[in-house]
Amino acid sequence: MLEKILGLESDQKIDSLTIGWSHGAVVALPLIILAVIFCIYLYRSERQLPKSRRYIMMICQGLALLVLIIIFMGPFAKITKFNSYKRNMLVLIDTSSSMATKDQRNANSIEEAARALGEIKQSEPFDPGKANEIQTKIGNPSRIELAEATLENTNVISDLKEKFNVNIFTFDSQLKPIKQDIISAVAEELEETETPSLNLDLNAQGDSTEIGSAINEAVGKFAGREVAGVMVLSDFISVKGKDPVESARSLSTQGIPIHTVALGLPSPPDIHVRKIIGPDVVFKGDRVPLRVQIESNGYNERTVNVTLKIDGTEQPSQQVKLKGGVQFAELIFVPEQESGTVELEVSAAAFNDETTDKNNSSSHSVRILDEKIKVLYVEGKPRWEFRYLRWVLLRDPRLDVRFLMTDGDPALAGSSPRHIGALPQNKEDLFKYDLIILGDVPAGYFNTEQLELIDELVKERGGSLMMLAGPVAAPTSYKDTAIADILPIKIGAGSWNPVSNGTHPVVTSAGRLSQSTSLSLSDETTDRIWQKVNRMHRLPPVDGAKAGATVLLTHSGSPDGFDQYPLVAWQRYGTGKSLFVGTEDLWRMRLEVGDRYHARFWGQTIQFLTLSRLLGQNKQITIETDRASFSEGDTVQIYANVLTESFEPVTDIEEYTVLIEPKGSPDSSAEIQLSPVPGTDGLFSGAHVAGKDGAYVLRAGPSDESRANSPEFEVATINPEDRETGSRPDIAKEMAEISGGKELNQQAISGFKDDFNSEKPRDNEVQIIEELWDKEFLFILVLLFAGTEWFFRRRENLV
Repeated sequence: MLEKILGLESDQKIDSLTIGWSHGAVVALPLIILAVIFCIYLYRSERQLPKSRRYIMMICQGLALLVLIIIFMGPFAKITKFNSYKRNMLVLIDTSSSMATKDQRNANSIEEAARALGEIKQSEPFDPGKANEIQTKIGNPSRIELAEATLENTNVISDLKEKFNVNIFTFDSQLKPIKQDIISAVAEELEETETPSLNLDLNAQGDSTEIGSAINEAVGKFAGREVAGVMVLSDFISVKGKDPVESARSLSTQGIPIHTVALGLPSPPDIHVRKIIGPDVVFKGDRVPLRVQIESNGYNERTVNVTLKIDGTEQPSQQVKLKGGVQFAELIFVPEQESGTVELEVSAAAFNDETTDKNNSSSHSVRILDEKIKVLYVEGKPRWEFRYLRWVLLRDPRLDVRFLMTDGDPALAGSSPRHIGALPQNKEDLFKYDLIILGDVPAGYFNTEQLELIDELVKERGGSLMMLAGPVAAPTSYKDTAIADILPIKIGAGSWNPVSNGTHPVVTSAGRLSQSTSLSLSDETTDRIWQKVNRMHRLPPVDGAKAGATVLLTHSGSPDGFDQYPLVAWQRYGTGKSLFVGTEDLWRMRLEVGDRYHARFWGQTIQFLTLSRLLGQNKQITIETDRASFSEGDTVQIYANVLTESFEPVTDIEEYTVLIEPKGSPDSSAEIQLSPVPGTDGLFSGAHVAGKDGAYVLRAGPSDESRANSPEFEVATINPEDRETGSRPDIAKEMAEISGGKELNQQAISGFKDDFNSEKPRDNEVQIIEELWDKEFLFILVLLFAGTEWFFRRRENLV
């Protein structure tokens, strides 16, 4: 009765109650005295009434006035009340598309699936002898079917419902709650049967798994309420959103454990064509090697057909024996069209028992050039390196080569179209060359005007200079010339330094990534190739590489005082490039294999130095992206190298604006603000989130457009859910351990409820102030007493 009078809910019980007043006794006492005096005075004069009647009317009027005084005094109740409640348990079910994967199980991996589907009771031991029979019976259920069957057959939801408020969610890229009426139905059915049915009817169609974000969002929905734990059923292929391990670490500080149920096989039978490694630009008729990275599981020693498609046209397939793990296959592509862009696709034939064939192919775009690279090779005496390099250059159909022999037969220029008699003296003739190879020629051979022309060719016209060191003059004689500014190394003083036999070039980390010095699919093979050059008796005096240079090869026997001798190094110089080769003995890599690798090094190096000029990329303002292909949602890193008209880095602007637009839609452009890169004058960087699939173009603003290149990049989304097929039980285990939860298999789930035997409803105690002056019962009393007094007054005709 008291709870109803005070307006409390049915599950809230009063523990203690204290009455208080807004006004004290100093106010109440005079009012009560006045009310008593008023009542006595009023009815003392009514002597014609019976004494008993006067007393009744006096008491009723006094009580009415007393209740009004009580209301005026502002009574309130200090109430301590409590209610019992259950803590919340959150259950999250992954519905991303990877959960639709049907793992191809065998006798060794069938137990967990069979227990989830109820073919083997949770308490029943697994009989390996029946594995094949069970396999035939259950087939290859999808991961989402196993998740639903796990909840259905283990009664884990109804078990948890006894102890907690259970809240079920599905998640992929978004978190979605399961309607509470389903959970309530389970609770009601539990009272009637021991095996309630969930009937969740789940579909795995989400485009990505965001486990960490889903957990954080689910817990956030219960802010201010106690969460006892989170159960996650997933394959744990988390590809976007917050790091799930970091989310687990965050919840551990809040005392919220994560209990994980990993579904799917960690290494299902699968072939994954990860990527095609090949040049972005080639020439018509090139014999272009494409290195295809293939990862396989479960198919060791089996042979698969790998096929190359050129603009959708299939080429003859090639058989590759799978070794398990990551391996490379090499396919040859010979471009036949004159120019333009072709799309290459490499695919591996799917096996019947393969988990998915959605990741069996990869694509790569290649641009075909119809120009030849114009090379001028200036050399002194015809040394060994020149003799072998000359034939490499002459046999390369991509090159248009001219030779200038400063110490050779002067009649060569008149008798051979491949030779010229002197370095061109005018810009028109010299600037047509894309690359000048400068051999062992004294600096004094050139006059000042010629050296300045070479400087202008590289710095302002996007040409390239390569110096091939020699003991007579290169690089020592160029120490105080314009050539020294162009080179990526600091020219030292003195004579060449002797080195021990057996020492050899060493590939740097940058060299392994370089188009120039990486000569094989395997780093080990590349190292062995360079170790063939092991009789370099002397090295030129070099005081290290310049600050902005990239060292591709060092030397295993560097002269004393040098930590990293720049045997092969390059740098950008203005709009062009320069490269230094500090030995004349690279021809020794021909030992036992002919010119295979010797020609590959020189061909790759020349292409690396010259392609940017042929593609029109050597501009006063150069815009670049960190790679050429992205998926939707990826971060596109954008760089702009901004030079003044004198090709010096700009220093007086605080940001640089570039425009991005879908290719062919200039009216749909948007601005991207690039910020200066600290420590590098003229270099600006910024980021853009890749949008919908398609080709995009980056441009400078209208005032700079003629002085800048316009690079393109492609957004071609590859859904990671399709690309990665193996589940990640390692992530599930780490999340459980970090948060203080449990990693649950199918047998452990059945006993999971025993972990909560001590869980009981919690008491929540609250102190509140409840105003009493406005309660209905006080006004009813006023009406009752005043009405009774009024009734008797009417009866005695006193009103």
